[in-house]
Amino acid sequence: MNKGQKKGAGPSATPIQTSTHHDHVAVDTSWSEFRDELFAITDKGEFDAVLDTIDKVQKMNWDDVLKTSTKDLRGKRGLNWEPISGQIVGGKQVCSIRVTQRFRARVIRDGRFMRFISLHPDHDSAYRK
Repeated sequence: MNKGQKKGAGPSATPIQTSTHHDHVAVDTSWSEFRDELFAITDKGEFDAVLDTIDKVQKMNWDDVLKTSTKDLRGKRGLNWEPISGQIVGGKQVCSIRVTQRFRARVIRDGRFMRFISLHPDHDSAYRK
């Protein structure tokens, strides 16, 4: 039986959709805009902090990431995953995450992948189109 296939069903059976909330996050940093902005960071400490966050994200599962989302200013912690109203890329909702105290990144969730789209040195620029 193939993974995701209904038990006892033939090869043309409809696959069962499974949740990815407990899957580890796979990271994609190949978007050219993100890479250009990452390699433009001149402060080595800041550059290393961005890489540390990317490494941290890869050790998280999607449930962990989504738990960092909050509207309560007192409860903001970690990545602080925030959907950005009205921004869609490739049919996916664009979100903002905190990668360092200074930088935020625009990302999309694509299955188990977190795809980094762009990097922003201030909070407000991450929310502009």
